[in-house]
Amino acid sequence: MKMRDMILMAMGAGAVLAYQKYNKPMMKKVEKVADKAMQKASDKLEDMM
Repeated sequence: MKMRDMILMAMGAGAVLAYQKYNKPMMKKVEKVADKAMQKASDKLEDMM
């Protein structure tokens, strides 16, 4: 096994661990931003009517 292969496997393992640790907090932030955007769009539509 070459050193490059070992480095790539270590990077993959690190990415998986980071995803598992930070998945829920990031999803909550993304959901909050999406909710705000939808609320603004809804408010604009109501103002047009």
